[in-house]
Amino acid sequence: MNVHELAKKYEDYMLDLRHYFHMHPELGLHEENTSKRIQEELGKMGVPYEVVGNRNVVGKIVGAKPGKALAIRADIDALPMQEEIDWEYKSTVPGVMHACGHDVHASTLLAAAKCLVDIQDSIAGTIYLCFQIAEEISGGGPQDILAYLKALPGGVDEVIGNHIAGPLPVGVSASKHGSMCAGNCQWRITVRGVGGHGSRPDRAVDPIRPAAQILTQVTTIPSNYFSPFSPLVISPCMIHGGTAYNIIPDECYIEGNLRYFHAEDLDKVLDMMGKIAKNTAESFGATAKIEKIAYCLPVENDNAVTDKCIKAMEEVGLKYVEMPEENMGSDDFSFMTVGVPACYVQIGAQSTLEGTSSNHHNTKFFLDEKGFLPVVEFFTQYVVDNYTE
Repeated sequence: MNVHELAKKYEDYMLDLRHYFHMHPELGLHEENTSKRIQEELGKMGVPYEVVGNRNVVGKIVGAKPGKALAIRADIDALPMQEEIDWEYKSTVPGVMHACGHDVHASTLLAAAKCLVDIQDSIAGTIYLCFQIAEEISGGGPQDILAYLKALPGGVDEVIGNHIAGPLPVGVSASKHGSMCAGNCQWRITVRGVGGHGSRPDRAVDPIRPAAQILTQVTTIPSNYFSPFSPLVISPCMIHGGTAYNIIPDECYIEGNLRYFHAEDLDKVLDMMGKIAKNTAESFGATAKIEKIAYCLPVENDNAVTDKCIKAMEEVGLKYVEMPEENMGSDDFSFMTVGVPACYVQIGAQSTLEGTSSNHHNTKFFLDEKGFLPVVEFFTQYVVDNYTE
C-alpha cells in the first residue's frame, strides 16, 4: 500500500480545512463552531462519532476484523492573540488566532480519517479519532476523553499524538523515549494585609513587601532542595497589588507556573511554597495562601510505542531526531496517557518566509504548509503498520 499516494488524494481537502479553521479560531471552552465543523466532516465520511464532555469529538473507525484499539489525539483550540501576518487566510476574529498550530492538528486528523476510511476493510481493530478542546487552558478535555475511552468494552490499547513544530524544518520529526514534556502547574499566592494611607504604613499591614520576599524565596526551591539533574522550574510571571501610589492595598498576589518531570514533585513543591508564603507573611503581620489553579502531568512516552512511531515516521520519509533533553513545555495530552501506553511526537513545518516567526505563541507565527501532509502520512502509516492484516 502506497501511503503517500493515499494521503496525497486528500491534501487539498486538508488545506481547505486548515484555512477554514485558521480563519475562524475559537478560544478554549468556546470551540462551538470548530467542534460542529468536525462533526459535519466525520458525518460526511460516514464515521460515527460522539460528543464527549464539553464539545470534544471522538470519531470511531471500526475495522473489518477484530483487534486492538488505538486513539489518535488532536487539540483544536486557539489563543487570545492578534495575528500580525497579513495573508489570504488570516484570522477573521479580532484578538484570537491559531498561534500554536491546532488548526493543523484538526485538519490533518480529519484528512487521516479519510485515508483510514479508504482502507477500513483491511483494518483489524478500532481507531478512535479524538478531537480535544481547551488544551491551552488545561480545560479538562483529555480527562473527559480518556474516561470515555476507558469505559468502552476493552478500553484503548495505545494513544498517539503529534504537535506540528515551528522550530523543526519540513521533513524532520522528533520525539523522545521516556520523559518527553514537563508537567505544568498554574499557581497563585495571595497575601492579605490591612490597607491604609501611604503616609502611615505603621497603621497598616502592607502585603506588597512580604509578597516581594515570597517571590524571591520560592524561586530558590529548585536549587536548594532538588537535584540539578532533575529539571524543576518555578517562574513567577505576574504580581498585582494596589490601585494608587498613595494607598497601601489590602491584598497582593503573585501568579506563575511550575514545570516538573516527576508527578510526586507537584504537591511536594506546592507545599514548600505554601509554607514559605505563610511564614514570610506572618513575619510581617500578614497572611498568605497558595492555590493550584490548573495543572497537567508530565508526558511520558512508552518505549515500545515510541519505536513504532519512529518506524512509521521514517517509512513516510521523515528524518527522525531523538530529542537530546526533556522539553520544558507542557501538553495536557499527558492526561490521555494515564495507564495507557502512548507516544507524543513533533513533525516540522518551519517557515522560512521573511517577517514571519516559527515561535509558537507569537503574533507572527507562521508555518510552511508543505510540512502538513507528512502528519497525515504518519498517522495512516502507523495504522497500516500496526492495525492491518
